Amino acid sequence: MWPGRRRTQQHTTIHPAGEVHAHHRGGMFATIISAFALVFSGFSFYESVLKAPRLSIYVPPQIAYTDPDRPDSPFEVFVLPLTLANDGARTGTVLSVELTVANPRTGNSKQFYASHFGPWGTNPVKPFTPISLSGRDSFSSAIQFFPRIGESVPRVMDLEPGDYTLDVRVNIVAAGKSEWFPHRPTESLTFRMQAGKMDYRNFGGNRTMELWSPDYQPASTGN
Repeated sequence: MWPGRRRTQQHTTIHPAGEVHAHHRGGMFATIISAFALVFSGFSFYESVLKAPRLSIYVPPQIAYTDPDRPDSPFEVFVLPLTLANDGARTGTVLSVELTVANPRTGNSKQFYASHFGPWGTNPVKPFTPISLSGRDSFSSAIQFFPRIGESVPRVMDLEPGDYTLDVRVNIVAAGKSEWFPHRPTESLTFRMQAGKMDYRNFGGNRTMELWSPDYQPASTGN
């Protein structure tokens, strides 16, 4: 072509095949990185804001027991140093804590409820009140468990040494209920404790006897 008697040249840029492939591969890599960042951001938001309260229960290897009344009129009290940890992001409130003690030798079991905070003999007495746990929060205290009114088993503990099975269950309500992220009921904690020979003379003066884990390890529902 000769416009104005001058020849013009058309320049065509030809990219090598390897260069085009590298450009395409770089675009795919950037897309994958962006998608991964988006997923990670969503997961972080769920873990820090939306995750329903999830409680874990921890009990140390030693707990206390007392029966302050005379042997023919038992009033059994178990004192458990409990730690409750909220592994979720939303607030959860523990409304009550229940304890069931089973004697494998007699087949009897007895139910108790969380009545007071603090070791046996604490003065002034602090009644049990609901425990509010914000996200990633924990609570630790000794809790006194009294027998439920109307229990048909006068005394679940033997006078002779033996092992017992204990089950701790908490009742929790979640703040900011969500149909998409409902909270799951807290798993109960079942563990064994052993006790020595019972001597009622040891219960005077707000004293207690100890029960201990056979393997001297704490019990927990957490990982």
